[in-house]
Amino acid sequence: MKLIPQGFAILILAITLSVAGMLCTVKMAQHQLMDNQILGNYYRNSEAFVNAESGMNLILSKLNSVAIASQMLNELPFIYPEQLMDDIPYQVIVEQIDNNKLQITSTGKSQDGTAARVISLKIYYSTGFNVPNAPISSNGKLNIDATGTINDGCEGIAKADCHSPGNISEQLMVTQPSAEQETTDLCTGDLLQANIIDESAIYGSLQNDDGESRFKEISNNEWGPATSASGTVFDQVATIEDMSEAGSLFESTFGVTLQDGKDELDSSGIVARIDMNNTGTTSCSEQLLDVDDETVVIYIKGDCNIEQKDASQSLTSENKRLTIGSTENPKMVFIEGGTFVTQPNTGFSVIGMLYFIPASHDAVDVNGEPLYVDGVKQSQDDQSVDMGGVRVNGALLSEYNCSTDGYDKTDNKGTKQHFSSRYDRRVLNLLYEQIGMTASTSSYQIVAGSWRDF
Repeated sequence: MKLIPQGFAILILAITLSVAGMLCTVKMAQHQLMDNQILGNYYRNSEAFVNAESGMNLILSKLNSVAIASQMLNELPFIYPEQLMDDIPYQVIVEQIDNNKLQITSTGKSQDGTAARVISLKIYYSTGFNVPNAPISSNGKLNIDATGTINDGCEGIAKADCHSPGNISEQLMVTQPSAEQETTDLCTGDLLQANIIDESAIYGSLQNDDGESRFKEISNNEWGPATSASGTVFDQVATIEDMSEAGSLFESTFGVTLQDGKDELDSSGIVARIDMNNTGTTSCSEQLLDVDDETVVIYIKGDCNIEQKDASQSLTSENKRLTIGSTENPKMVFIEGGTFVTQPNTGFSVIGMLYFIPASHDAVDVNGEPLYVDGVKQSQDDQSVDMGGVRVNGALLSEYNCSTDGYDKTDNKGTKQHFSSRYDRRVLNLLYEQIGMTASTSSYQIVAGSWRDF
């Protein structure tokens, strides 16, 4: 048996060890490469996810801005950017599910474009407007007795929801009882310039959480800033420049003078007009029933008679009522120089906003002749209005110096017709949205369980 030379054996061993070392190094390199790929994939996937979140957060931030949100929501489905770009590593699509529900889908890309992540979320979106903050507001005195109802919006709402800012009215009423007044059949007595409110007619707390009265009385025409100074109702009218000097409830509410507002209502193509001062015209209630759902604003002149044949049986009483508007299609009703004249056991309801406006007439002297001062014919406005038999779900406003709740209206049993104004912020917000008023706030709420990132 021949022995292998020792040097050759060492060589073979060295080669074997070298090959083994190389194989081990290659294997380690493969493992390291695989680890690097896993880490790289994880990093790029995380990068794509972060970028997708950036796109989602961008859209949510837009929804907190009224101007930006309105522009975006008018372009649904909204895609940003329309094409993926190197400097914007995500693409977001906003789609409408129903009236106030949106779905947001954001696709994020890694920097090298090899990884993508998709996340989605559903939200409830809502806009808020500077709507009236009380169930009833008056430019003068209010006479409300125990048969009336002033409801701050709590009735029928769970207590936890009722006391949230979104549902309950800030004030029970806003008035200017010290407005200059004349004695009329409806407004008499020593307390001519003071509200007469029977507290048993009030539904809701008389004080807020800070112990302050929810009865806000305006003095010296200090109405403050406008609740809304623009919108498609009065968008052709020049707005009042300094709203801190608004001199009436109408100016405070719409940001234009009353005369400019009436002129626009009398000529606007989006307003349904009913003039009951013309003799021989169709009954007011019949004309109201002919107003289509698409028409939001109604302008009535003179007394509006509500015929029993045009009213429907009430679900809550034996009386019949004519109801204008609905919770999905609220109406804004202006009535100038008149009120709603109801028959026995008949009432009238508005879902939305009802605004009583006094008419202007020529002033006359003691002989019934037109009154002139320095050669200028004088005019005077109606002083009082009877609101009996009227029910509003939303807000009621009156420009009269005296507004009463039905002193001269009785049913066939000799009892007064019921007056009611129930505050409904949701209805008012929807109304302002439908007539194109300018929103003041926008917000969103995430739909529970709607987040998806897989």
